[in-house]
Amino acid sequence: MGLSLRDTLIDEPAKRPHSRARLEPLPSICKVAILGFGTVGKAVTELLCCSPSLQLRLTHIYNRNVDRKRVPWVPSQVRWTDNFDEILASDVDVIVELVGGVRPAGDWVRQALCAGKSVVTANKHLIATEGDELLELARKANQRLLYGASVAGGVPVLCGLEQGLAGEKLFRLTGVLNGTCNYILSQMQNEVVSFTTALARAQEMGYAEADPSHDLGGFDASCKLTILARVGLGAQPRPQDVYSRSIEGVEAVDFECARKLGCTIRQVSLAELRGTQLYAAVQPALVPLASPLAQVKDNQNVLITAGVHGGETVFSGRGAGGGPTSVAVVSDLVSISRPESFLGSPNPRELKAYPLNHDLESPRYLRLRAPKDADISYAVSRVLSESGVSVHSVLQQSASGSVGSALVVTLEPCRLSNLEVALERLQKLEHCFAKPLSLPIMN
Repeated sequence: MGLSLRDTLIDEPAKRPHSRARLEPLPSICKVAILGFGTVGKAVTELLCCSPSLQLRLTHIYNRNVDRKRVPWVPSQVRWTDNFDEILASDVDVIVELVGGVRPAGDWVRQALCAGKSVVTANKHLIATEGDELLELARKANQRLLYGASVAGGVPVLCGLEQGLAGEKLFRLTGVLNGTCNYILSQMQNEVVSFTTALARAQEMGYAEADPSHDLGGFDASCKLTILARVGLGAQPRPQDVYSRSIEGVEAVDFECARKLGCTIRQVSLAELRGTQLYAAVQPALVPLASPLAQVKDNQNVLITAGVHGGETVFSGRGAGGGPTSVAVVSDLVSISRPESFLGSPNPRELKAYPLNHDLESPRYLRLRAPKDADISYAVSRVLSESGVSVHSVLQQSASGSVGSALVVTLEPCRLSNLEVALERLQKLEHCFAKPLSLPIMN
């Protein structure tokens, strides 16, 4: 289920750390403070207030505007504050960081750990960019930093990688990790609507932000893939190292042509070790209809792991929203409250700085737009051939609509570097009036 990356696997087996420090037992009742009272913060608060058997007691809620956020259903003994220092000076055992972003969240996490308080966070951006440093600080402070909610919401993928697959030699992680993009593409596939209409629906449903650029362009999924690569593969990419492409150029005709190939289109996140190199990408791609990647619907997430010994394992479920994410947050809180817990986030794989290589071969889907009365097929074939790219088949040479005709072809496996040269030349053709769309075809 990768981009023709099966031929070479990891050279050396993953190694375990030599030792782990054991935490001092927490009090029988673990006191919790929540930073941020948005969608997830409210859902976590509801779980804590309605589940006394968890032995977790909510004592503080931080929000910048307490008066606007205060709700009557929160118990009166819970203290509301807009002053983080007040929480830092209190006797809480664990701080739940749900404010998002890197600043001030990262500074607050550091202060909390140094003050002897463990931290639970759902902040994928923070963990993807500063996670290694923060985990090291947690170890030195003899505290825990857990971030199970930062990837795939209520799907326990990080726990599965860290514990359930700790003995496996993983070499590939493939997933649909962004609920916003998956909802949009699912709407385009099932309801046959335009990208603009699907995005508007996602915003109406609360699945997309007013500015959805981080979701559509792949940055959100890149942060998640960075975390997964660290935990599952022992690699250390940064979000900016991940090859990312937006889903914004996908049109209805692309779904029509994908169906002819027995495929649909998803935003696919892929991290794969090939020998001593790492491939990491987030981009729209054609995936077979029988694949779990195609079957995940709307705002759901899926992750497929590939290992040398056990083959493929699939994690799937609701990956976005207050409910699923709050379950993951509270699960981390329960883990911290148990006296048998180990220090830090258990990571059975030794981290290694693998060089990145994105210039890999894969079959491709290519669509170009031209005026209805223009025949660009010969010029396109010539440019592709001169760039070292071969056409496999022609899917469509015309399409109705105000945007002109479409030339859609599939390409033989080709290197990304050759394809990018061809795309640059194709965009300059006299009758090519829109940016060509190229999508990898997963197998």
